[in-house]
Amino acid sequence: MNKQNRIQNMSSIQILTLPQHFRYEPKGWSFRPFADLDMTGKVDIDWSTFHTVSMEPGTVRGNHVHPQTTEWLLFCGGPVLLSWQDKDSEKINTVPITDNRTLLIIPPGVKHAVKNLSDLPLYLIAFRSPMPSISQEPEVLPALLIE
Repeated sequence: MNKQNRIQNMSSIQILTLPQHFRYEPKGWSFRPFADLDMTGKVDIDWSTFHTVSMEPGTVRGNHVHPQTTEWLLFCGGPVLLSWQDKDSEKINTVPITDNRTLLIIPPGVKHAVKNLSDLPLYLIAFRSPMPSISQEPEVLPALLIE
């Protein structure tokens, strides 16, 4: 599968499917989302933002925007509904993400939210790029997309 087939650029959000770095075994699975830096690009992480959250069935996370930072999201355990609104648009985009091998890259200024569509809890791994050192703005602001 070539790079063009693995990346969908949905407006300003990148949705990357990385199947070659997802390994199944009898004990479960493992995933190395940054094994192909050619695809994901250099990732500058603010390690203090690296976190994992659980999402019970039907719950929503996000409903916010990061004005100056890029956010990376990886979902583990079930399908989610992704909603986003680009910073220069009034249109709200929605797409189901059904593959655990999917990494989202959300640029600064893009409002976003996710909803657990599964009957089971799922996990979300998230982290952001560093804040500009001269910034006076908050790192995150509320933005209701999914109720």
